[in-house]
Amino acid sequence: MNYNHEETEIKGKLFNKEVIILLLKYIFRYKGYFLLALLYMCVITAVTLYVPALSKMIIDKIIIKQGYTGSLSNAPEKQYVPFSSKVIQLGNDTVFIFKNMLSSFPPDEIRQWIDSGFLSRKKYILIESPQLSGRLETKFRKSIDNGAVLAFADSMYLMSEDVRETFTATELISLRAADINKLSEYFFIVIVLFILQFIASYLQIIALMKLSQKAMRDLRTDLFTHIISLELPFFDSNPVGRVVSRVTHDIESLNEMFSSVLVTLLQDILIMSGVIVVMFYTDVRLALIVSCTFPPLFAVIVVFRNEARKAYRVIRTKITDLNAFLNESISGIRIIQIFTNELKQFQKFNRINNDVYRANIRQVHIYAVFRPLIGLFRWVAVASLIYFGAHAILNDRISYGLVVMFVVYIGSFFEPIGDLAEKFDILQSATAAGEKILSVFKTSARKEGIEFFQQKKQSRFRGEIVFDDVWFSYVPGEWVLKGVSFCVSPRQTIAIVGETGSGKSTIINLLGNFYPVQKGEIRIDNKNINEVSLNSLRSNIATVMQDVFLFSRSVKENITLGSVYDENKFNTVINMTNSNILVEGLSRGIEQQVMERGVTFSAGERQLLAFTRALYFDPSILVLDEATSNIDTETEILIQNAISRLVQGRTSIIIAHRLSTIRHADCILVINNGKIAESGDHKSLMNLKGLYYELYRLQFEMV
Repeated sequence: MNYNHEETEIKGKLFNKEVIILLLKYIFRYKGYFLLALLYMCVITAVTLYVPALSKMIIDKIIIKQGYTGSLSNAPEKQYVPFSSKVIQLGNDTVFIFKNMLSSFPPDEIRQWIDSGFLSRKKYILIESPQLSGRLETKFRKSIDNGAVLAFADSMYLMSEDVRETFTATELISLRAADINKLSEYFFIVIVLFILQFIASYLQIIALMKLSQKAMRDLRTDLFTHIISLELPFFDSNPVGRVVSRVTHDIESLNEMFSSVLVTLLQDILIMSGVIVVMFYTDVRLALIVSCTFPPLFAVIVVFRNEARKAYRVIRTKITDLNAFLNESISGIRIIQIFTNELKQFQKFNRINNDVYRANIRQVHIYAVFRPLIGLFRWVAVASLIYFGAHAILNDRISYGLVVMFVVYIGSFFEPIGDLAEKFDILQSATAAGEKILSVFKTSARKEGIEFFQQKKQSRFRGEIVFDDVWFSYVPGEWVLKGVSFCVSPRQTIAIVGETGSGKSTIINLLGNFYPVQKGEIRIDNKNINEVSLNSLRSNIATVMQDVFLFSRSVKENITLGSVYDENKFNTVINMTNSNILVEGLSRGIEQQVMERGVTFSAGERQLLAFTRALYFDPSILVLDEATSNIDTETEILIQNAISRLVQGRTSIIIAHRLSTIRHADCILVINNGKIAESGDHKSLMNLKGLYYELYRLQFEMV
């Protein structure tokens, strides 16, 4: 199986079906929040679409309030039906028809209605319940008497435009006091609608954030659970930084895509679709004029998408190069400073950094053209609307309110398109991140998940180990172990020696079932290790490595590793391994915090803590892998003393370069080129004068 997952390259898809399915899987766990967000989105969309239409009505029916009188006796029945319920009854045979109601009819037909006597030739302003007093009342009554103002029942009057000019602004305010009161009412209605929209937006954000955070929390948990369930080959071929990025940065990119793009994109689509539907429903001609900008607009979007994708791909490549260089430079800073290589590293960094800069500038230029172009198309649409709308108003085909409504709708339509650049970038980043996360999920994990590793009492092994004709390779065809066979009796101590790369550590990795055996089998207590649960197997094996890893926790926690703390047992094991000498020298004793990777401790001190950890674990099988290779002589004496206590009562396997440390082993295996070349105790192997003898002689000659 190939465990190596390189950085995903975006090849053209904004949406990856698998990524969306992965995201929805976690979102639908909290569908209540999702449904609430959709409900609030509907409220926001409804208010956004309704307020311009309401503004049109206010302008046409309250502010302008212009129209014709209609004679019902001359009404063409079929044509009158569409707006018969919206007219204002003035008398038994007379109605008032607002001018905007006639916008859907052709001018020729309207002229026929005027000629037939159905519509009046004059346009009038409807006045309802005017406030009359003093001179205004006298003047208004005089206008009624001479026929300049038409009076009807229920204090309704019709005033022609030429008569309106005879009244002052103050007088007109009094005449239209009822309309001004209605304006105040609608003002509060509009304010209430915007407050409702604000509340819905607030609640939508809260619902979305709770949903996205809960979903991402679960995804992060599942991803981490999967990662720690993966076999070692995955970690051998994937850098730590890349794996960490999957759990942190990539999941945050998915979170941003959901919370900032997907839901708002759905909302934008609803608003844009609603705007188009309302515009075509209200006035097809004006809608067609506005929509003439759509074909070039969509062509610009397609070109932008292609160019932005290319620029994004270059940026991702350059940033990957920069991250790799920084990681290598910081990790090897000691070597850089030792060999005074700072200037060359700076020059190389400067080249890569400039490449990143140029790639970003290219993307900036693309975005700098796109956003102003969207603004240009928007104002072209507005200018076209005003030009043709003004002609239609002068020809009495449409109303002022309709033009205002269309101007607002144009803004609502183009605004989300202007934000497309930012959303496009988020979508590309999130799609790439989602594909990387999926690649980790698709990597086969071990058959047992973390639920099988809960700390509980496990049956203790007797400790018999059998390797039966074991063959193994990390790379197909390149065998590391070739037919290795040996047997370790319970409580026996064996040592494995050999040149570097001969396969010693591989034997230990196979014993813990970290890698699958290609041929042969390994048995513990006469049972194939593939038939033993990993929990049981690894709970009975403790390994002390050459490179000891200490966590950024207290000394006590590094020894117990989450096990139940038993003070008597703890004190016993630190005394047995001579770690008490180390602990007594710490200012806070066992509560002393360990710095990252234990950098404040020497190699020997870390080894002592590792031995203490293994003894506290109390395994039935102990493995020491080069555990004494990087320590001073004084510490080695302490560790040798600790080893003699550790191996008592348990099966032990010791891998060592220092042959002096294994002379008392019950059996010594000499590995050469993946095979067991010699086996026996120290004395018999020395008498054999073979490979072991040569290794021993060379080592002591160097000393």
